[in-house]
Amino acid sequence: MAAFHDKLINDIHVHLGWSDGINNFLDPDKLDGFISKNNIDEVALIPFEKDTTTYNRKIIQLSKQNSKIHGFYWIRKDQISEDLKILEECIGDGLIGVKFHGTYENLPVSDESYLPVMQLLDEKQAILLVHCGRYKDGYAESNTSFLHGLQVAKTFPKIKVVLAHMGGNDTSITKRAVTAAVENSNVYFDTSGTSTPYRIEHAVSVLGTERILFGSDFPWCSFKAMYYNVNDSLLDENTKHAILHENFVKLLRSA
Repeated sequence: MAAFHDKLINDIHVHLGWSDGINNFLDPDKLDGFISKNNIDEVALIPFEKDTTTYNRKIIQLSKQNSKIHGFYWIRKDQISEDLKILEECIGDGLIGVKFHGTYENLPVSDESYLPVMQLLDEKQAILLVHCGRYKDGYAESNTSFLHGLQVAKTFPKIKVVLAHMGGNDTSITKRAVTAAVENSNVYFDTSGTSTPYRIEHAVSVLGTERILFGSDFPWCSFKAMYYNVNDSLLDENTKHAILHENFVKLLRSA
């Protein structure tokens, strides 16, 4: 299956499974087709909120079978002890880290409930991908505010904290998140969910190139739309290539 573009992509944000929020689904059996269609070199897979146990296991299996597939583990506050055992065994052997979504946990990632997980991620120098929302999500009272991810990054400097959706998927929130993260070199942003190239352009102007990573959030978001937000930007071709491909590789090497 021919790709719709000629650039090689590394995607840090792809969901396996399904969500109650959308009428779409990425079946594990269709993963190869998705990778080929979109000219993907390496990909990081994440469960949706539905049946996290099954898809955590499937992602671990896939990532152990294929060195180009990497896994984020979806943790849950009601099974931290069990999750820790799996993370201790599999981070570095398939898993590259943890995905956190404060809406479904009804807690922020900085909550003390997750302290043992953060300590392990720090010890392993692993990656923490944090869902960041919009509207009130630039403020600490929101469980998905970028501020909680920044707090973790400051407390645990060996964790590579990736703030999904450019820190909040709203231009004003993205600007605040990018500015707040300037001094924290272990904080990165993924491009998933963005609706304008300007947010990516602004982040590069403030942070430089290496801390911005391509993420599609497929199948929640259109892969093509997320790709064109980078490709249609005013950034030069070397910067686009870094975001679409090289920065993910560098992040993995540093983790």
